Amino acid sequence: MTHLDILLTAPLLITGLGSLVLLMLGAFTNSARATGIGAAVIILAAIGQLLFYPATGPVFPLENGAGHLMHVSPYTNVASLILLFVALLCLPLIQPYFSRAHASNTQHATRNTQNAHNPELYVLLILAITGALAFITSAHLLTLYVALELMSFPLYILAAFMRDDAKSSEAGLKYYVLGSMASGLMLYGISLVYAGLGNLSFSGIYVALNTAASTGTIAPVVLIGISLTLVGSLFKLSVAPFHMWTPDVYEGAPTPVTAIMGALPKIAAFALLIRLLNGPFLSVASVWQPTLAWLAVVSMLIGSVLAIVQSNLKRLLAFSTIANVGFIMVGVVAGTAAGTSATLLYLAIYTTTTIGLFAAVLAGQVNTVDDLKGLATRNPWLAAAFMLFLFSLAGIPPLAGFMAKLGVFTAAVAAGFNALAIAGVLASVIALFYSLWLIKVMYFDAPTTNTPTPAIPSALQITLLICSAATVLLGILPTLIGNYTLAAATAIF
Repeated sequence: MTHLDILLTAPLLITGLGSLVLLMLGAFTNSARATGIGAAVIILAAIGQLLFYPATGPVFPLENGAGHLMHVSPYTNVASLILLFVALLCLPLIQPYFSRAHASNTQHATRNTQNAHNPELYVLLILAITGALAFITSAHLLTLYVALELMSFPLYILAAFMRDDAKSSEAGLKYYVLGSMASGLMLYGISLVYAGLGNLSFSGIYVALNTAASTGTIAPVVLIGISLTLVGSLFKLSVAPFHMWTPDVYEGAPTPVTAIMGALPKIAAFALLIRLLNGPFLSVASVWQPTLAWLAVVSMLIGSVLAIVQSNLKRLLAFSTIANVGFIMVGVVAGTAAGTSATLLYLAIYTTTTIGLFAAVLAGQVNTVDDLKGLATRNPWLAAAFMLFLFSLAGIPPLAGFMAKLGVFTAAVAAGFNALAIAGVLASVIALFYSLWLIKVMYFDAPTTNTPTPAIPSALQITLLICSAATVLLGILPTLIGNYTLAAATAIF
């Protein structure tokens, strides 16, 4: 490893070695607070390195010029920064949730939920971030697969973190079984790609596919391999029909873990998917563009329609995730610099809004739609935050969600996908229904209890404030991030 390799992989080294330090810190102090502060320091250190000492170039060259294992570019740096900033927003959700579970004396507070806020939770989060960063910068299919597993296994454990809670255990088991199946299909697809092309590096696959496409000799086994290789990313994204795990896992996992799963894997998977489709798999765009366009439409419709009939808030947010993944996929299908820039901007806005919603759910201690009844009279400020985030998800101007949707739909139209953009607009109208429904419940339905909502912990207040400010500010000035996402997207086109 050269000095340049160390500089290029510095964020990975910071989070990877930092997770080992956190593990020892947790073992010797048994303090979740100290470990949580350590996790924040690690994330901030990785952010600082990317902001003040950014580097670009290939990493870990293979023999005989067969490509590289990883590649760092302005695009991967911007995607990594978005992921790290969002991860930082997730940290304040953890302590209030598990402290409340610890203090609860109800029948739902089992022995393990009362002692669940253990230091290893932060270690697992940093390990998942390490895998996500490696996933984003992968330049070889085997690196991609190893990074996917490093990102996935901590999330499987986090989903089942409340070991004596039946729903949490069920969520972890479902996520693990279905995730392992998707990983197996992906690995099988990688083997088929290698059998057909004799190369696993992104650059090698690009050259081999270009050569085969120019002579019209792309073997069916290669197309099958590419399809199966994409399954892993599509599963993490909850793209229909790979979405079936999402509602159950979102409902059963601890709420902070649900927020993490709804944000970090989505950023990593979309960032990598764009690099795959516009790099090694560009020669078969005529195959993947219409396929992903149909999947985007199905995801938007399934997510928007099924969210309407949900009574559990976390299940409703799960279907909202599926719908929004479909909206983001519109920018990916466009296959242009504008589409990629809009995708990155949508990811930043959507994940920030989603974390704000989960913070509001935690702050109000609400689990079902009925729990929201009369919230505006019991806690007007919390109801206002809910309304702000819901309007943003629905794409109401001048909030950030409107600019996000406008960006991907405009890119689709510019790329000639008019029907896809129209389908997105229609799905947005459907999605508006459940946002207005929840707002109506909060402001116009009679409360089931006159008991004021509990005091909101300061950590959640800070998260709500940051997410609310970002939702408004990015709606008015989307160029605060948009200029950087456009520059990053231009670098790969």
